[in-house]
Amino acid sequence: MLRRQFAPKIPSEEGTEPSAPPAARTDLVRILSAVIIVVALLAGTGLRVVRLDKMPPALAQDEACDGYDAYCILNTGRDHHGNFMPIVMQGFKDYRMPLFQYSLVPLVAMFGLKPVVVRLGAAIWGVIDLIAITSAAGLLLGWPGAAAAAVLGALMPWHVELSRYGIEATTASATISIAMVFFFLWLRRRKGLWLLLSGLLLGLSLYSYAITKPMLPLLIALIAILYWRELKQSKVKALAALAIVFALAVPQAAMIIHNPTEMQARFTRLSLFSAEALCPGCNKQDVKVAMDSIPYLLPANLLSSFTPSFLFFNGDRGDHWTMIHPPNFGELLPEQAILIGFALVALFSSRRRRVALLLLGWLIAAAVPTALIIPLGASSAEPGMMPTPHVLYNYHFPTTPVTPWLLLDHADSRHAALEIAPWILLSALGFVVLLDLTSARPVLQAAAASIILAGIIFHSARFARSYFEDFPTIAAPYFQYGIKDFLQAIDQRYSKDLPVVITPRINQPYMYVLFFEKYPPADYQRGPVLQLPGSEGPVVSFGRYRFMNPGWAFLRTPHGVFVFRGNDETPVLPDVSIRYPDGSVAYKVIVR
Repeated sequence: MLRRQFAPKIPSEEGTEPSAPPAARTDLVRILSAVIIVVALLAGTGLRVVRLDKMPPALAQDEACDGYDAYCILNTGRDHHGNFMPIVMQGFKDYRMPLFQYSLVPLVAMFGLKPVVVRLGAAIWGVIDLIAITSAAGLLLGWPGAAAAAVLGALMPWHVELSRYGIEATTASATISIAMVFFFLWLRRRKGLWLLLSGLLLGLSLYSYAITKPMLPLLIALIAILYWRELKQSKVKALAALAIVFALAVPQAAMIIHNPTEMQARFTRLSLFSAEALCPGCNKQDVKVAMDSIPYLLPANLLSSFTPSFLFFNGDRGDHWTMIHPPNFGELLPEQAILIGFALVALFSSRRRRVALLLLGWLIAAAVPTALIIPLGASSAEPGMMPTPHVLYNYHFPTTPVTPWLLLDHADSRHAALEIAPWILLSALGFVVLLDLTSARPVLQAAAASIILAGIIFHSARFARSYFEDFPTIAAPYFQYGIKDFLQAIDQRYSKDLPVVITPRINQPYMYVLFFEKYPPADYQRGPVLQLPGSEGPVVSFGRYRFMNPGWAFLRTPHGVFVFRGNDETPVLPDVSIRYPDGSVAYKVIVR
């Protein structure tokens, strides 16, 4: 099957067959490429599933929410808020798309509610995306392009780290990538089924991650412009595919129309056009200045994920709540800078121009969501410093008016996740162009390919060593390390009748209790649950758990278990201390 799909037998853009190398050499290239693809996919799978219980070093609040919602649906058919089989997950009142959570349900049913199971869901989607990107490269660029995409996708930091983080980012990338594979198969085979399947996957992508909504119309328009002649020849099937996309979009549109405030709450809080997001807590004059600067902020935000710092040197700098990328590494591999340069040469080649335009247009469309929203943590940035973990911060975050330079320095890899596939494919295109340019000198061609491959292996090995060995210690407080440990200690040491007071400086502490205690979904849905009003109102209590200042509660509660942060002063010596991997105290538990 792969031999037929990747074999370069399609006429070029001018309608002429590209010159073929000798048969023996073609077979050698095909065999070598196939071996590289298999090895790369196995290595990529290993990098995405090994030590999922240890790295990231603890469970982020969004991972806990996604996993517990899957657990709730498995047991009650409702999310933890009690919504029956929702097409939008209420989450932390951020109304997230549901495809990832539904995909976790069979995994939770088979293996139970555990951090490793939530991350396994993301890893599976990541491997699916890796296979789809490799297939897309093969259909567009032949066997060498598929091999290059497999290696780059398997080892690229951006794809590896998001595939190990239990949120919907890889789900979004995978659905778009699969849709494009089906479209390329239709271009090659001209069987209407592939076009209909492409429309189905594009429609399903709307249920994967909110960032697909602004990107999808642009991608469809790009495809229509570049492949108008082919689509016009299959007008009925093309319109049917488009109708499938619209049909799947209707339920989402209905939710937005009937519940506009709730459905747009998260976007309103992060929108580049929101005064609250641009300058939180500012006076009217500063707000006016911030709003007037939007014409400068918009292009800066669009360019933020294209800067050399983000792509090749520092990557995603993280925020106060989550850090998923090791410092001093780019999101791409350094060798991709060279390959992307060669890919731009394809714009001057009639044979490869349309592919280059498609990938560049895809990349720009994928960047649009990042241009419309403020990167997480940018408004509370600490100049010249890594962001202080939320759980260790002693004061309110200083609000900083958002500026173009601040945006350029704080690209968010999660919001830009749809850029991953086109970056990999552009790099693969560059590799194929490099082979084309050196085709007259096989020795030079082999040397260039070997040097590129050696560099990729070297730099990806450096990243992997840092990611698995050094980064867990750095990232521990950002992932609120230690919550599982203090909950286990409380369950093992103290009476079930005692109330438990947990510091609210943990991000969404109630969700960790639900997740790690495997709290019966029906009990939580029945309540009572005390939650403060407002779009970001926190859960204050349910069952025997209270989420409030433990020092204040200690003075007013005659009996109970109280969980303090590691840097809090406690009224008495702690009964239990939970430590970070570096030995510092994460949490203190006292009882009275």
